[in-house]
Amino acid sequence: MASRKTYASLNFLILLLFILSSCSDSDFKYSVRPVLNPNGNAPLTAILNVSANQPYSATVKVLGETEIEQSYGEVSDNFSVPVLGLYPNRTNLVVLNLQHENGQTTDTIRIRTAPLPNHFPIIEVNKVNREKMEPGLHMADTHFANFGEFLSAPIIFDDEGEVRWYLDLSFEGKMLGPFQKLKDGYILVGGRHKLYKYDMLGKRVKTMEINPYYGMHHDIVELPNGQLLIPIGTRDANIEVNGETIVTDSDFIMLFDPETSRIVKQWDMAKHLDVIRDEMDYFKQEDWLHMNGLAFVEKDSSIIVSGRNQGIAKISWNDELKWILSPKQGWGKAGRNMNGINTNEFLLTAVNKDGEPYPKDVQAGKVSPEDFDFSWGPHAPKLLPNGNLILFDTGAYRNFGHENRYSRAVEYAINEGDKT
Repeated sequence: MASRKTYASLNFLILLLFILSSCSDSDFKYSVRPVLNPNGNAPLTAILNVSANQPYSATVKVLGETEIEQSYGEVSDNFSVPVLGLYPNRTNLVVLNLQHENGQTTDTIRIRTAPLPNHFPIIEVNKVNREKMEPGLHMADTHFANFGEFLSAPIIFDDEGEVRWYLDLSFEGKMLGPFQKLKDGYILVGGRHKLYKYDMLGKRVKTMEINPYYGMHHDIVELPNGQLLIPIGTRDANIEVNGETIVTDSDFIMLFDPETSRIVKQWDMAKHLDVIRDEMDYFKQEDWLHMNGLAFVEKDSSIIVSGRNQGIAKISWNDELKWILSPKQGWGKAGRNMNGINTNEFLLTAVNKDGEPYPKDVQAGKVSPEDFDFSWGPHAPKLLPNGNLILFDTGAYRNFGHENRYSRAVEYAINEGDKT
């Protein structure tokens, strides 16, 4: 496999640049200078440096099986027009349309791109049903581990499985993620102690550091006001088990203000859950929760928390437990010293479509009927427009055994009044 430096050099060697000029309209003269990967870390992007003798606005379209078109309303006579969504390993045809006072001028620019890195996944699309899908392309985190070193590269791919954008984050040497597109259009990625903000061309626009006393983990949720909810661990958090003090991780939530790089508030999940409940076979006391996902409920400013080792819980903004969605087996008192609330009072009851509770062995998680199952090792909670909760159920240790193993997406309708 070629090294990252070799690949970067190759990227520039095979770049085909055209400096074009056109006189399609005798009163409008212009030139175009394409630059591939202008910031060095987003190889499927480019800019078209367009100079003209009169102001213009621009539209660009990358041709192909899935065409990507973007319009830029900025009026200028010297504009760097972004191009997103180039195909890898081909000569891309990019249609540039310039609107000016004499009408419009169209040109086609050819931009040659390098192949994807060898370690990238091959994406196979089995079925596409656009009527049941959100519009647009598909985002995914990818991380390639090699003896403690990570190559993190968030990707965007189209319906044909073609990668059309990626961001090379290998500079850190550690896992960076998750990544997401913020409301302001920028890309946010997080490490253990830093947050990075990029534009879609790969330009880093901001670096935010948090106190190394805290360590971020697994998820970042942007709130309507732009602040961020982030699962964290702290250096001195511990639990007391049979007289032994055990340092824990990934069991706090922090509210982070990216404008001031300040931690505004934090929640301790040990206050709400049973820290010694060890029903899952991968349980380690220092990782009793393994918080891996958050969802913000805007209507009541509450937080839904996913913990791989315990299940799903909802807490209020004022730090009160609302409910727990998890098999009922093994729950006791909450608290780092097990002197808190009785968690059993907050466990949701599983009911069928007629609202009737399932038998006790189903509630305990020992068996699962065809029309219901709890989530086992849950991840990635999201709220749907209908108010239901959808999440990824990894299926780990389903029914407290290894015989019934599969993963799935699962949707729950939760009645908070009835606690079902």
